Amino acid sequence: MRTAFAGAPCWRGSGGFPLLIVVALAAAIATAQPSLAQTPAATSSLKSEQQALFNRTLKEPTNLDVAFRYAEVSTKLNDFEAAIGALERMLFFNPNLPRVKLELGVLYFRLGSYEMAKGYFTNAIADPATPSEVRAKVQAFLDEIEKRSNPSIFSGLVQTGVRYQSNATAGPSGSLIRVFGFDGVLDQKFAKQPDWNFFSQGIVVHTLDLQTQRGDAWETQASAYLSEQRKIKRLDVAAIAAQTGPRIVLDSGQLPGTGLSVRPYIGGLLVGLEDQYYLGSGLAGGAITWLPAPGWGVEFGGDRGRRTFHNTETYLTADLQTGTLNTGYLVVRGPLLEGVRWQARGGILRNDARDDAQSYLQRVLELSVSYDFNSKLMGETQRVTLSPFAGVTWTDYRQPNPLVDPDVTRKDRERFVGLALDAQVYKSFGLGIRLQYSSTDSNLPNFRTGNLSVSAGPTFRF
Repeated sequence: MRTAFAGAPCWRGSGGFPLLIVVALAAAIATAQPSLAQTPAATSSLKSEQQALFNRTLKEPTNLDVAFRYAEVSTKLNDFEAAIGALERMLFFNPNLPRVKLELGVLYFRLGSYEMAKGYFTNAIADPATPSEVRAKVQAFLDEIEKRSNPSIFSGLVQTGVRYQSNATAGPSGSLIRVFGFDGVLDQKFAKQPDWNFFSQGIVVHTLDLQTQRGDAWETQASAYLSEQRKIKRLDVAAIAAQTGPRIVLDSGQLPGTGLSVRPYIGGLLVGLEDQYYLGSGLAGGAITWLPAPGWGVEFGGDRGRRTFHNTETYLTADLQTGTLNTGYLVVRGPLLEGVRWQARGGILRNDARDDAQSYLQRVLELSVSYDFNSKLMGETQRVTLSPFAGVTWTDYRQPNPLVDPDVTRKDRERFVGLALDAQVYKSFGLGIRLQYSSTDSNLPNFRTGNLSVSAGPTFRF
């Protein structure tokens, strides 16, 4: 069973854990340090400026520019009480200052006084003339306050439906193949065959706010997939996966949903084929996430896992794939136009199997675009997301497989293109449709394949 992972390069350290994670963590902490603490010289300069500005506010209590600068300097020194006092004095002289109310809300938010913060945020957007950028910032903080008021949050997606594949067996496109290094004719029972299946899949995410000022949390994710083929029963799949770990905020950013965080995690995977235990895997890894602005994100990470395959009545040599799997990835995403987002994924995977003919190095590139728009469904305006995507995967195996050709080491290149549609139909219920075509070119005819896949079914979000 070959799986394509989107990721960035991952190398082994002397201890066996991916060196990538250690380097990434160190780099992230080093990057975050300037924002976490002022240098002694900078702190001294700010304190001197704060004192000078404080003296000016006593002499010029109605000078809003001086008061605002005093609040700004005090905030940089983490002297939130002084900043709050200055801003509240500004409102005493002029109550109609939405930006000042916004800043007061931010300061009370940082102090953990969420009710006071919510009051100022609400007042900041009460005036219809409030600038749109102020409204956007306020909404981001109000959403975060709602989240922190409910420290334990469950969310998820469930879908069931049908899927059609033109080449469910991943059989070669032609009838001529290589066997022991010689040309042969493929037995028709191993040729490509179309089939339908019924599937159910779901994912549940639990976020536990650890109640720190930075916004640290413990994140757990579990997913499951079941499918039953109409004809080819050896492809019936049951799989369950889970991972858990803390998200530690290194720099909280200026707005909720922005900043720098690190997330180490552990996880596992169990897979059954045709009602028999096929694969068990455990892994450990980590990721660095940087959200510089709302809608923008960069994530860099990797993991190392141990996979154990088990022979079944159908898959008699599955245990030859047992070994370690190292992955790494880089994901970059951001807004493109109004209602349009893009995401680029790239990475590398190295599989070290018991049988070197099953070991390989795989590289992946994928680009997707998501377009959100509103449509009238069942008499109400509902959100619809259309997401075209495309990508390419290169897979280089380590050694020739003597059963196929002892003189040729397998090299594959898979291209894929597709379109996904996610339509909200009524409240939490919707419809998901996915269309994908993939084509694999190989230096061995046994592995030249093509497949058209279409899946559709109702969805439920919570």
